[in-house]
Amino acid sequence: MRMSRSSARRGITAAAAIALTGALFTIPSAQAAPDVTKKDVERAFHEAETINEQVNAIGVRVKQTQAEIDDISADIKHDLVAYNAQKDELSGAIVQQQMDAPLGPTANLLGSSNPEELLDGLGAVQALNSTRADALAQFADSSTALKNRRAQLEDRRKDLAAAKKDADGKRAKIQKKYQNAKAELARLNAADQASLNSSDTNLDFNPSASGRAKAAVAFALAQLGEPYVYGGAGPSSWDCSGLMMKAWAAAGVTIPRVVGPQMSAGKRISLSQVQPGDLVAYGDMSHIGMALGNGKVVHAPRPGKSVEITSLSGFTVAARVG
Repeated sequence: MRMSRSSARRGITAAAAIALTGALFTIPSAQAAPDVTKKDVERAFHEAETINEQVNAIGVRVKQTQAEIDDISADIKHDLVAYNAQKDELSGAIVQQQMDAPLGPTANLLGSSNPEELLDGLGAVQALNSTRADALAQFADSSTALKNRRAQLEDRRKDLAAAKKDADGKRAKIQKKYQNAKAELARLNAADQASLNSSDTNLDFNPSASGRAKAAVAFALAQLGEPYVYGGAGPSSWDCSGLMMKAWAAAGVTIPRVVGPQMSAGKRISLSQVQPGDLVAYGDMSHIGMALGNGKVVHAPRPGKSVEITSLSGFTVAARVG
């Protein structure tokens, strides 16, 4: 059966309409994922670093809890020696009493025909019972203390297990965020990828630091070019807070492991007062670096990059330590 020209034209028109409709529905889907920018990539990496600082904080808590467990265990071991000695002494006294006087010392004395011997004996029995009562009281106190310490030990062990589980969960989140950041990076063109992954390790001036700050700056600058690693605290890889902790340790100053406590360990100053060696951080305490002067900062940035020189831009709070 042959189609008329008008039928054919209608068929072509319908087909064109269907094709156009399909095109209208497919065009938006192609535009649904906007182009990734450098800021998007840096934001993705920063999300992972924020969780990394949370893991660092948990790590500090784990070490503290383990130290408490070790101290409690040592106390229990020491207390157990005294507890067993008291128990053995009481047990021996009770056994000896039964051997010497099966019916008890008072019953034996009642059989005496000598009044003076009876009175003297009763006084001795009273003194013995008083002494034994004190020993029993001490033994009861030791037993209670030992029981409480064992309960405390069990609680701290539960806390330790919970903290380790929490850390494992956050590490999994870090990896997920990190893989997402790498995927975002891969969507950039080659030039932008190279630009984002480059690290400036050149400093064209000498920071005018003095005293302990000079030693801290020198240590931080000596790590230029070494890679960023989540949880890194040296000797050849770093995260942001790990680098600051070790830099100031090299200057003889102990500061905490995590960004927030590190900033709290120093005296807060305004950015206009910043001098070489001062700590500078993001307002949300997710990243930290060390001021060098001339608007420059040394820091450990993120995976894929190394310890580098960057600008003070982005750092909003400052503190002076040492």
